[in-house]
Amino acid sequence: MTRPSLERTTWREHASDTDPGRGVGGHTASIGLLAGMALGSVGYFGGFFAFLLVTVLGTAGLATGLVLEGRLDLGALLGARGGRR
Repeated sequence: MTRPSLERTTWREHASDTDPGRGVGGHTASIGLLAGMALGSVGYFGGFFAFLLVTVLGTAGLATGLVLEGRLDLGALLGARGGRR
């Protein structure tokens, strides 16, 4: 029978940003909260069309960032039409 390790760890060691199963970034819930608050403010003060514009541009910015980081492959997403007939 083995005993569990008595070594103490901190929450920072458990909350590693390198875990691929955590979504986009390490603090996904916080980023989602801030994005939701920003969209809510735009929707309230700017109206529905401003809300749509911010949503579309935010999605485009997210996709661009993911492509530049190498987390999103547009060739696989769009079917890589080059060379197929």
